[in-house]
Formats: sequence, C-alpha cells, structure tokens
Amino acid sequence: MDIIYRYDPFERIAARPALDAKGALKSLERGHLRYRHTVDRVKAELEGEILKEPLVIKVDPLRLGFRDVAGVPLHTPYALVLGCSDARAPIEQIFDQSPNDLFVIRVAGNVLGTECLGSIDYAVRNLGGSLALVVVLGHTGCGAVKAAVDLYLAPNDYPDLGLTHALRSLVDRVLIAVRGAAKAVERVCGSDAKKLPGYRDALVETGVYLNAALTAFDVRREVEMFQGDSRAGVVYGVFDLADQRVRSRPDQGKKLSPPFAQVAGSPSDLERLGDRIVTAIVARGAL
Repeated sequence: MDIIYRYDPFERIAARPALDAKGALKSLERGHLRYRHTVDRVKAELEGEILKEPLVIKVDPLRLGFRDVAGVPLHTPYALVLGCSDARAPIEQIFDQSPNDLFVIRVAGNVLGTECLGSIDYAVRNLGGSLALVVVLGHTGCGAVKAAVDLYLAPNDYPDLGLTHALRSLVDRVLIAVRGAAKAVERVCGSDAKKLPGYRDALVETGVYLNAALTAFDVRREVEMFQGDSRAGVVYGVFDLADQRVRSRPDQGKKLSPPFAQVAGSPSDLERLGDRIVTAIVARGAL
C-alpha cells in the first residue's frame, strides 16, 4: 500500500478562521474522521484487501509548521486538550491537527493537579482570543485507572504496591472515578456483581469514562473561574486503543456513541452517566 503526502509549494496559504466552541468541535471531529480513514485503509490492506489507488494525504505549509511571513508565529491554538501521557494516544495525530492548532497538556491518568491547572489557567487567560474549546481525553486500558482499580479491590495491599508519594497522589485522584464506577456496577447489576469474572475489567472500562467525565466536570468550573463568562466550551471523550476511535461512552449494539459529550451539569448526572456506561457493557456481554 502506498501512502503519499502531497504538498503544493505554490498553493496559497489560507489562515485558519476564528472558531467558536461549536466550530472547534466540528474541526476536531473532521480531523478525527480523516485519521480514522487512514486507519481503516491500512487495516483493510493488512487484512488482504487489494487497494488499487494509493492513499493520498494533502498537506500544506501550515500543517508542516511553516508560515508565509517571517518571524515567530503568534500562539493561536483553537482547542486545549488535557490527555494522558500514554504514548499510544498521540493527540495531534488522533485529531489530524497542525502545529499551533492544539494546546496540549499530558499527564498520566489525565488527572487535574496543580501544574495542570496552572497550564489551563495560562491558556484561558492568555489565549482567549483563539481558544474556543477545552477537551479532556481519556483512553481505554489506562494504567493509572488500572492501578486505582487494583487499589480499590485490595486496599490492604496498598503498602505492598511500592508506590512513591508522587505516584500515590496520582492514583488517589483516579480513585474517585473508580468508586463511582463500582457504585454504578452495583446499581445496574446488584451487589453480587463483584463475584463475576468480568468485574475488574468492567470497573476499569467504566472508570476510564467516568474519570474523563469527572475531570471535565472539574475543568469547566476552573475555566469559568479563570475567565468568568468563558466562551470556551468543555467536552470529554475516550480514545479506544483497540479500534482507534474516540467515543464518549461505550457503543450499545449498532448505536455508535458520538466522539464527544458535554460536561455533566451535576453530580447526579455523573451517576446516571455511570449507569449508562455499565448498561452498555452488560449489553455487550462483558459483565
């Protein structure tokens, strides 16, 4: 299979137009569709399908990081993405974005700490002229969530985990989402659900989605505090490492989940979200 990146050096460079929250969300969704198209083409080739035409990906100077004027470019990202440090979830690639499009913050477990909040504060206060959207992006199989689940299931083993103070502080932040996941599983499946063989995996999967949603819930409050009546929207999603698709909750049958979801309005909304996530997992037969 041939993948060709085609660049016309004489094509006029069109500056990115100013985006509102809705436009920023659509831009990320379109970029993710482009990424998914490439993934699907490569997957088809690997599975033996003969593709007659090469995959041509058009690029321009902006996507390569160049401009048509001299000097240092202005810092004008249109979206801030708080994601996990996991190397399997490359944020700019997932959304097929160019340099200067995204203000990216990456920390294990996509949790909120002082440094993350400082970076968000800086972006909202100083890049408000272009910044229209804040995204919290989790991913399936997150190591931080798995560690928090194992700690929740065996709290007496905490001293034996050998975690440093810094790692403990990270895992402890994720525990809130894991506790929410456990309560959701109990509400949907009953108190005996913890005896099922898929219980731990269900806690991990539910915890990943709730962790992203809960972090987005907290981020929105911080953004509103930093900027007052902030025009930046806040959404969340989860990148699936298996099929390379972003979704806001597990698919339920043939009904595909949208890539992003708006932030919950209240803690009770987060509880209902947990129930919907667990219900989708049960419908899939994983619990």
